[in-house]
Amino acid sequence: MVSGAEIRAAGFQPELRPQTLRGTAVATGHYEGMFILNSGKFGSDPEAAGAEVSAIIEKIGGEVVAHRPWQDTKLAYPINGHRKGLYYLVFFTAESTRLNEINRIVQLNENVIRHMIISHQKDLFSRMVEMISGGDAFRLVDTDVEVDDDAPVRSRRDRDDDMDDDE
Repeated sequence: MVSGAEIRAAGFQPELRPQTLRGTAVATGHYEGMFILNSGKFGSDPEAAGAEVSAIIEKIGGEVVAHRPWQDTKLAYPINGHRKGLYYLVFFTAESTRLNEINRIVQLNENVIRHMIISHQKDLFSRMVEMISGGDAFRLVDTDVEVDDDAPVRSRRDRDDDMDDDE
């Protein structure tokens, strides 16, 4: 188990908001949420899906930083009778103490099939937001690396044959 001191020593520092909860400062976290929405209702209108997901985040007092529809696809297995779903990605900030309220809201919302929320460090969060907003957050940093496009591509069979020769 990692202690709070070890986490802070690694450079993670939650952002503190001026609001208090029973006299203590409340940490604001940076989160990524993936929501699978009812494709029958939102497949043709992704803007309505964005409004639905944003409303969920805003109900808990969170702030949506970036969002976009990810994919409208067939599910791997039926979930509550749904065979298709619209995957919707949202990046938001919220008080860490309010995240459990999202579970309650989603359980009462028939348009959300499944959801998952992941906490991110602020620098990674910023890069991911830039990326889905059309930025160039994940560009190649080391430009000294040379790539030989003319090099022959070896198949797995060729590699396996080379291993047999070693024996």
